[in-house]
Amino acid sequence: MTDAFAAKVVEIEHRNTQERARRGMWLAHHWPEHYERCAVVAGRHVCRRCLVLYPLTLAVAFAALGGLLLWPRSFDPELIWLLSIPGTIEYAAEQLGVLRYSARRQIAATALTAIPLGRGMSYEFDHRWSWYFWGPLLVFGTIWFATTIIGRRTRSRVSL
Repeated sequence: MTDAFAAKVVEIEHRNTQERARRGMWLAHHWPEHYERCAVVAGRHVCRRCLVLYPLTLAVAFAALGGLLLWPRSFDPELIWLLSIPGTIEYAAEQLGVLRYSARRQIAATALTAIPLGRGMSYEFDHRWSWYFWGPLLVFGTIWFATTIIGRRTRSRVSL
C-alpha cells in the first residue's frame, strides 16, 4: 500500500509540475527539463533568447528611427543579411545536436542577431512591408523553424 501511495504522490507532483510549466509556457516556451535555457525574472522562468532578442531588437529599431546608426544606411542591404547568419548557424547547430547548449554562446549570438533584426524593423516601422525586415525574417525564420522540427524529430527517434 505504501508503494502505491508513494507512486500516486509522485504522479500527482509530476502532473502539478507540468501544469505549472504549461501555464508559464508563454514566457519560457521550455519545459522544466530545459529551464537551463531560461533566466528567472520575478520568480518566473523567461526564455533567455527572447529576453535578449526582443528588447535589444526594439532598442536598435528605435535608435535607428531616431537617427542613431551603427553603420551608414547604404550598408543595410548586406549587413542586415550577413549579421543574421551567425545567430542562425548557432541556433540551427544547437537544434540539430551539432553543438551543446551554452548560455554564453546563445546570448552572444542572439545579441548579434538582434542588431540586424532591429535595423530591419526600423524600416518596417518607417514604411510597412519592408523587404529589409520581411526578407531576412522569412528566410532565417524558416531555417529556424525547419531545424527546430528536424531536431525534435531526430531527438524523439533517438530516445525511443
